[in-house]
Amino acid sequence: MGHCTLGIAHEGPPGYGHGGMSAMLLDELMGRVCAAAGMPGLTVSLQMRYHRPVPLETPLRILARVTGTDDRKIFVSGSIATRTAPDTNLVTSDGVFIAPDPHRARTLFPGLQAER
Repeated sequence: MGHCTLGIAHEGPPGYGHGGMSAMLLDELMGRVCAAAGMPGLTVSLQMRYHRPVPLETPLRILARVTGTDDRKIFVSGSIATRTAPDTNLVTSDGVFIAPDPHRARTLFPGLQAER
């Protein structure tokens, strides 16, 4: 779970957050939840659903959870709501992440520590 408040720099429609900010917030938290579950992964796809505009200057609650796995694929869902109405989703997302092959990961990310 994460909390944040979007400001004027994040505005899309007047008074509301840009949809790209919602996608970025969910992509980031969904990736982190993969890592927290012991399966760090890279985003393959995000399906975004915008139910209501995300208001600016309003504390938000962002949730993400791993919903399943299939070999190296990790399936994740996420949502954004206001902290005062946490049961009313403003944005929801389903994502597919892939855990890179460990040898490939070292090539892609040379700064990573080797597995012990």
